[in-house]
Parts: sequence; structure tokens; C-alpha cells
Amino acid sequence: MKTKEEMIDRYHQLYDKMKDSKDPKTMKIFGEAEKSIFKQLAATHPQLADSWLARLEAICWDNYLSEAEAMNISKWMENQDKTKGFHWPKEPFMKAVEGIGGCTERKPEYNSCALLATSNMIYSDHARSIAEDMGYKSPTEVPNEKMLRSCYNKAVEKLCDADKGFNVRKYFKHSMYGETPG
Repeated sequence: MKTKEEMIDRYHQLYDKMKDSKDPKTMKIFGEAEKSIFKQLAATHPQLADSWLARLEAICWDNYLSEAEAMNISKWMENQDKTKGFHWPKEPFMKAVEGIGGCTERKPEYNSCALLATSNMIYSDHARSIAEDMGYKSPTEVPNEKMLRSCYNKAVEKLCDADKGFNVRKYFKHSMYGETPG
């Protein structure tokens, strides 16, 4: 039996052959093998299968995060006020966005978890300057709806940027899968 490294190397070789191929037969063989293994993975390791699907969702979205990825990001977020985690949890945030007439998902630009993480990142990194720009001395003086609207608008601008200068997965790479930042 091959070692783990040998199997990974061979998989990469076969993947590259499929990726570079223009032959539908080669693509179909690879795709059918993937479907078969994924079915087994979903039956035996549903959490791992869900993680794999989340990574593949990037095919359909410019900016996509699964709920698990967003929650991992939240664990690493350090706000300017020295608190940790998302300033706005998911459900209250989504209701508030809908309340201001915002769009929680805009396909293919972003899904709700990408919006949640990006809006909270903007709050985390810029709450003081946003408050000052609004004429307040600190973020705690800003009415929540005003702060949320500002962070939401800035997040949508980042996520829908025409030149694709922001990618939520690249930005949060270190914290999506529980890796140490650095």
C-alpha cells in the first residue's frame, strides 16, 4: 500500500491531468470518482463532507463562507474596544439588515455569512473612525442602526467591488479553519 504522501501526490497528478484535459471522458471519470467518494464521506463523516462542500461553493459565489467558517472567524476577531468575536451575531444582524432594506445575499457577489463576517470585520477594524466621521466621540455613542448601516454599506462595497480587490476567503484565511494567525 502507498504511503499517505504517495497517495496525495498521485491524486494531485490525476487531478492535474483531469484539469488540463479537454477530453470529456477524463473529466467524467474524475467526476464520477469524486461523487462516489463524496457519497461515502457524507455517510461516514458528515461534518467533513459539509466542510468540503463549503469549499466548493466558491464555484458559485465571488464571496462565500459557510456558517462554520464564519463562526471560526468570529473566534479570532479582536475589536478595537478589546472585546472578541462578532459585534453582531448572525440572526440579529440579518434581521437588522432586512430592517434597513439591505440585501443579506446577492448572488453571485456574496452570501449571508460572507456579509456577516465582512460587516463585523469593518466594525472591528474601523468602529472608532466611523464614529468620528459621524460626529461621535466613540462607537458606543453611535445608535446601533446607524453603525450597522455604515458597516453593512462598506461591506457590500467590498464584496461587490467591480475589480474584485477583496476576497473574503483570502482575507480570513488564517481564521476560517482554526489556524493560528500570522
